[in-house]
Parts: sequence; structure tokens; C-alpha cells
Amino acid sequence: MARYPIGSDGRLIEIVIDGPLPSGTIGEADGPPADGRQVWSGAAWEWPVAHAKAMVQAKITAAYDQRLDAGLAFGGKVLQLREKDQANLTAMGSEARWAQATNATWPPTFAWRMADDTFLPLPTAAAMIALAEAGKNEVLRLRMVKWGHDDNLALLTDPHEILAYDYSGGW
Repeated sequence: MARYPIGSDGRLIEIVIDGPLPSGTIGEADGPPADGRQVWSGAAWEWPVAHAKAMVQAKITAAYDQRLDAGLAFGGKVLQLREKDQANLTAMGSEARWAQATNATWPPTFAWRMADDTFLPLPTAAAMIALAEAGKNEVLRLRMVKWGHDDNLALLTDPHEILAYDYSGGW
């Protein structure tokens, strides 16, 4: 018969088949853990709090990244908001602001490449500023949602509550 001795760190020491329990055994589990990183709570195998938080944090980050990858509807097209796109939006938004502030000429044929690889005409500096502002505002909104979920997750201390945390709202 298999036995599952638990060490002082709450982890399975080893599976024992028909032999004495190893030194350092402080208790026994009723079966093996599903994953070697789990700890015995006295009644069941559970994820340590730090590991549970890391698993949920990864899901929150993936949800954030997914929304960035989805982009933002603008001008009948989809504006790309990935991390690599944000710097370009910021730079060209700044250029447009400078052009507008100094009454510099803005190229009337200027257009922005959108997610579907077509171009959205932005014939004025004001049009480019509007595009950059819309992108900036959406990225900020998504970050605020992510940070809210990050903060809520940080407050949780029970692994069951952590793993049950619903991060789907607000996006």
C-alpha cells in the first residue's frame, strides 16, 4: 500500500510502498499531489499562495495583452495598440502637435497603417493627434483595468480565493 509522507514544508517527501516512513515525516496525505509544487494543508493539496498568485497574474497579463493585440476601432478600421505600436503612435502624435503648434505644413497625403494593412488617411496634424490620443486613452484604460486586477489579487491570501479570482470584468 502506498503512503504519502509530508515534510515540515508541507510537501510530499516521497511515495513509500510497504516500508517505513522517512525521517522528517510530520504527517501523511491521503494521496499524491497533482503537481509537485503543491503543499498539504492537512486536508488537501493546495497551491502555495505565491504560486497561485503567479498563475493568476499570468492570466491577467495575458488578458491585457490580448486586448492590446485586438486594437481599437477608429475611423472604420482597427488601430494597433501592441507595445511596439505605442511608441510609434506617441512619436507621431508629438510630431503632429509640433506641426500644429508651429503652423508647420503637415503632409496632406499622410496616412496611418492599420491592423488590416490598409491605410487610414490623416491629412491634417489634428487628425493625427486625434488618432494618437484615442490610442493613448485606450491603452491607459486597459492599464487601469489591469492594475485594478493586480491590486485586487495582491489583497488575497487564500489560495482558493486567489485561483477563483474573476479577472474578466472591466476590459
